[in-house]
Amino acid sequence: MAHPNHWTSNGGRPIGGRTIVFDLDGVIADASHRQHFLAAERFSDKDWDGFFNACVDDPVIEPGHRLVGAISDDFCVVILTARIHETREKTVAWLSANDVRHDWLILRGHRQGGPSTEWKREQLELLQEAGADIELALDDDPRNIVMLRDSGLAAMYVHSGYYDDRDDGVEFR
Repeated sequence: MAHPNHWTSNGGRPIGGRTIVFDLDGVIADASHRQHFLAAERFSDKDWDGFFNACVDDPVIEPGHRLVGAISDDFCVVILTARIHETREKTVAWLSANDVRHDWLILRGHRQGGPSTEWKREQLELLQEAGADIELALDDDPRNIVMLRDSGLAAMYVHSGYYDDRDDGVEFR
C-alpha cells in the first residue's frame, strides 16, 4: 500500500505488525504555553496559526518521553497528531532535537480539517489497512479515548489539563 504523503517515515521501517500509537501534544510535547491561542469561545476566532507555529517552543513532557523511549524495538511507534501539514518541518526538527523515538509521524494532510476524532479514526483505519496491528493508543483528548475504545482499540488516557475547562459531557466507558 502506498502511504499518504502526510505520513513521514523516520528511518524507513515499514508500517505493519505490532504498533503503538502516541498523540504528541499533551502526551510527549507540552503545549500548555500555547493554549492561550485557543482561548476564544468561537471556533473561527481561535488563532490556530499562532497555536501551531509556537510548537517549536514546546518543552518535553518527561514521563511521555521516557515511555515512548522505553517501547521495545519489536513495536512500530507511530505519532499521530492533529497538527497541521504546515508544521511538518518544525515538528520533525522538534522530534529530532528532543530525541523522541518514533518510526512514523502522521500529521493532518493539506486541507484535512474537521474534528480530531473523525480525522484520527480515518488515519487509524488507514494504518490498519497498511498492516498495523494497533495494540495500544495514548491520547490526552477524552473524546479520542472514547473513539479509540469504540473502535475496539486499547486506549490509555493521559491527562494534560488542556480539556479540563471544556464541558463536552464525555464519559469514559
